[in-house]
Amino acid sequence: MRRSPVLNAATVVVLSLAATAGQVRANEAAASVSADVPAASRTVSTLVADRQPQTWLRSFAGIFVAREEIAVGTTLTEQRIAKVEVEVGDRVAAGQVLARLETEMLENLLREAEGRVARASAAVAQQEETVRQEEKKLERARQLRHLKAETFLEERVSAVAIAREAVKVARADDAQAQALLAEARRKLERAVIVAPAAGIVSERLARAGALAGTEPLMRLIRDGEIELAAEIPESELPLLAVGQKVKVKLSGRTDAIGGHVRMINPKIDSETRLGTAKITLKTDKPPYAGTFGRAEIVVAERPAIMVDDSALLYGTPDGMPSVFIVEDGKVKRKTVQAGMRQNGKVEIVSGLDAGERVVAKAGVSLREGEAVATKDIDPTQTGAQK
Repeated sequence: MRRSPVLNAATVVVLSLAATAGQVRANEAAASVSADVPAASRTVSTLVADRQPQTWLRSFAGIFVAREEIAVGTTLTEQRIAKVEVEVGDRVAAGQVLARLETEMLENLLREAEGRVARASAAVAQQEETVRQEEKKLERARQLRHLKAETFLEERVSAVAIAREAVKVARADDAQAQALLAEARRKLERAVIVAPAAGIVSERLARAGALAGTEPLMRLIRDGEIELAAEIPESELPLLAVGQKVKVKLSGRTDAIGGHVRMINPKIDSETRLGTAKITLKTDKPPYAGTFGRAEIVVAERPAIMVDDSALLYGTPDGMPSVFIVEDGKVKRKTVQAGMRQNGKVEIVSGLDAGERVVAKAGVSLREGEAVATKDIDPTQTGAQK
């Protein structure tokens, strides 16, 4: 049975109207679903919080100085210098001769002291012999006391006592003469000036022919040991501790010398507001004293979460900084505790967990609860502050 053209046209119209109604209902359903999930209005750069081992460095300038400088002089201030045996820069051993003084006067004093000792020793021997003679006389007087008057015995006893006292005086004179002789010998020995310890001659003030005087004749760097005296701002001093590892760099050199903090001066200069830290060097070829250097000190080493300084927000009533994190596609604000800073990054001590996505640049236009899309960036976790 054939359909008429009018009937076919009607059928097409009915089918078209049904398809249009179905499309309208589908569009309405999609719009309803979209209304439930807010569309992301912007894309923000985020970094994933990760706790990694961190090393904090601080860099300070300083001057190389002698760890200990010995001033070498003499007590023989009126003696002339006969000869100087060393020059500046010479390395000397303990006990090595540095200079010699003229000894003619000292030798005369020694001979005079030796003569005094000889006379005092002879006087002691003479007085001891006198005591022996008087004791013999006393013994005879006691044997003949029945033939002589009592006063004779008393005179002998008194003579023995006087002789014994004379021995004491002679022995005292002898001891004094021995002391003068020992001092004369010591003065003669001190005329040869020797190094009290091994080291390097850093300064020579002695000149042949000049009086020794009260000033040092020369200076020695004990054991040739040089260290860096680094100048530390008072705000950075609490970060330093004895024993911290250090790398020391010299001007014009690319290599570094290892070392550690030996001592921190507890006194701060009232004008410059700088403290001083002494840094011991681990090298067999130390730099010259007086040259400049720069120390990189490891002030802390520990695992930490680091974020960019631009991720922090300030201005909260409690004064604590905060960061924006992205959770389930929405921005959320979290209060954190900031720690040490380095190279544009801040340590987050608490308030942020590993794995959370932190907005790298927290602008004032970003609002809590706002829907955003994220783009992870690769953070640089460490840096060095110069």
